[in-house]
Amino acid sequence: MNDFDDTRLIGMLRRVVSDCGKLYRQSGTWMVRRFPTLLESDTAGFVDLMDDLHRGLLIKVYVTVVRADNRWSAPEKKVAAEMIEHLWDQRLRGNELRDAAMELFKQADLLNWESLVAPFVRYEPLADSKSHVETIVMRLANLVAKCDGELLDEESIALHTLQREIDMALYPANSEDVLAPLGPGAGQAGGSQAVARKEKGEKAGQAGKPQADGVESTKPLSDEEKKKRLDAALKELDDLIGLDVVKDRVRSYTNFLRLQGERRNAGLSTMPISLHMSFVGNPGTGKTTVARIVGQILGALGTLESGHVVETDRSGLVAEYAGQTATKTNKLIDTALNGVLFIDEAYSLIDASGEDAYGREAVQCLLKRMEDDRERIAVILAGYSDEMRQLIRSNPGLSSRVNTTIDFEDYTPVQLGRIFEHLCEKNQYEIPSDARHRVLMGFYYLHQQRDRHFGNGRLVRNVFEDSVRRLADRLADASQLTESLLTTLLAVDVSFPDLDDKKLNQLVSAKHVLRFECGECNANVRIEPRSLGRRMKCGKCKHVQYVGWANVSDS
Repeated sequence: MNDFDDTRLIGMLRRVVSDCGKLYRQSGTWMVRRFPTLLESDTAGFVDLMDDLHRGLLIKVYVTVVRADNRWSAPEKKVAAEMIEHLWDQRLRGNELRDAAMELFKQADLLNWESLVAPFVRYEPLADSKSHVETIVMRLANLVAKCDGELLDEESIALHTLQREIDMALYPANSEDVLAPLGPGAGQAGGSQAVARKEKGEKAGQAGKPQADGVESTKPLSDEEKKKRLDAALKELDDLIGLDVVKDRVRSYTNFLRLQGERRNAGLSTMPISLHMSFVGNPGTGKTTVARIVGQILGALGTLESGHVVETDRSGLVAEYAGQTATKTNKLIDTALNGVLFIDEAYSLIDASGEDAYGREAVQCLLKRMEDDRERIAVILAGYSDEMRQLIRSNPGLSSRVNTTIDFEDYTPVQLGRIFEHLCEKNQYEIPSDARHRVLMGFYYLHQQRDRHFGNGRLVRNVFEDSVRRLADRLADASQLTESLLTTLLAVDVSFPDLDDKKLNQLVSAKHVLRFECGECNANVRIEPRSLGRRMKCGKCKHVQYVGWANVSDS
């Protein structure tokens, strides 16, 4: 691995830079097609902006690592040649390569991590790709640092520093989440430079602030377009892990709306439809995701003109001063017309004392609009089960308008494992059997100990991100890299925020039994931990199937 001409290493580099471009471009295209109302820039230029940002990210990573030891080695020059070919589609050598590389160094000084990853911080639909961005950054950084077969102390420090900086950029404690331009000269790397505007004072994506600025009237969809949009939404629903009861309720809801639409088109009488509903359950159970899918369904059926989703909570409805709440609430509702208004922690609108005048004003305003605009808006109230039921029972206006309640149950340990595996696949990580076993036992223990604050999907993401960081720390001290090292999460990498390693080791070594249900004969088949992530044969019916995860019991 001392020679960068090694075909395998070149292939690894090309895959990383290609994955970066693909991730940014596909994310941009997806936002334009599926969530255009969330974008603050001209949608026509957003994909170009994302293309610019991916190029800027590659430049920033490369220059940051190369500068660590104040020298530009021959292997690092060859890395630059490969990257320049990706950026400009030109194969350069000699003086041309040197001049182009110097331009990269100049551009890197104009770039900052926050701007380069801003779309994934600012736009909620892209939040799931944060870990993918971090993975790409650290893989490229490690490849650049170790392309000459040695890792100097300065380079090791640079890797650790870069890890912290990209982590802070992707998960800011208090960020304006602004889509900033790349800066002077950066457009030379990206081809075109789209600049997104920022409305003063807005923190998009922050709880309490709307994430859409209203929807202009659009040309009605054709029947074929409606069918494609509905099929895509229902497929997205089916692809969600777990949530079987939720899926059944949403499909039943969809069938009812579709029937009413067909009767209306045929000139037959229809039942009055209330689009408002409540989603109840613990955090991280997919309520926001399903709300977006419901919006897509309503838009595809033509029940609502667009089906876009505006997310908010109490702070987006209630003002700080007397007399301003009604204006603030109405303005927010206006942005959600023809779509869905999703109110998280809706129970906080009215406190237990009943003396919250501002909250009552917001609710009364909301109730009036829910009635007056009942054919133009769907309001989804979300929050903890007990508090939400108490809120709706205590207010006759809400109970009469919100007649559909969907319960979101906690994920099981097996489902949590499947979500973890999905994140690994999305971010191109392998998880061998012993790592799966460790992950499963951690989820099993925390699930057994859970209370109403159990994190569910958020817990899984935290575990995945902590594990990736631990892998990055382990690789930072490795003298040589292979594709297997870059893409495999070992058992030693598995990290739970709420479990120390000693406790996790005890859980893994304690006496327990793993069983999976045969998909053919429904038999409960006992397996060993080493069988996780492999294909297994049922001892009863001989059916061969993949067993990613298993149920845990004491005996």
